[in-house]
Amino acid sequence: MTPDIDTLVRWPLDVENWPRTVLVGALLVATLPLVVPGVLLAGYAVRVLRAGAGDDSLPGFTNLRALTETGVRTASIVVAYHLPAAALVVVGTRGAASASMLLRWETLVRFGPSAAGRLPGLAALAGSVGIGLLGAALLPLCGYVSTVAVTAYADTDEVTDAFAIGRLRRRVCSVATLRAWLLASLAVLGSGVGAFLVAAATAPVPGVGSVVTAAVRFYGLVVGLAVWNRARPTATGDEENVTGVEGGEKAEAPSAST
Repeated sequence: MTPDIDTLVRWPLDVENWPRTVLVGALLVATLPLVVPGVLLAGYAVRVLRAGAGDDSLPGFTNLRALTETGVRTASIVVAYHLPAAALVVVGTRGAASASMLLRWETLVRFGPSAAGRLPGLAALAGSVGIGLLGAALLPLCGYVSTVAVTAYADTDEVTDAFAIGRLRRRVCSVATLRAWLLASLAVLGSGVGAFLVAAATAPVPGVGSVVTAAVRFYGLVVGLAVWNRARPTATGDEENVTGVEGGEKAEAPSAST
């Protein structure tokens, strides 16, 4: 189904204490290089998915112990699905660095400026760069699959469902699921553009720009989750959705403990 974007954009504001929630989220986004903020944001993302975005009010950052436990599980799922692509990027990067050193050594010490003498180093460099590029190209695919997997976990509160390859394959191969993910990605990308513009506008004000920019990014993340939650097909309609037929209204998410 096609979500009502205007309604979903206003949805996070349909609660009295939304400024506090957005401020906490902005502080977490601003400190994302640290592990703990990332875990808390991962747990909060699952809370948003379970809230039935657009139907219920925006959840808050309450019960930090439960939020952390959910975040650890969610982050583990995301990391597991990104490991193959990340490993290729690391191998390619390290291989390219080693090949560059080999190429320099062959040029300066063994073969001088001879083109033939540089062939082994050039071949190693090309192979390493190819591996790294392959890993980088797979990262969006890993992001898509991990989004589906995290949603499966959010729906049932069972981590094993995030690795149920049979059911996940049907959802991943669904045209409707891909369409929902692309719509959500566009929402997040739009918030990134907005955050860049806000950062440029608030640059003269020290300290304010970073917080406001982080708030825009957090708000965009919530809206992106709301779009995904409303546009994605129902779990019970997976068989239909493989053929590209979109499911009906999404059933209310189970009220699993967060």
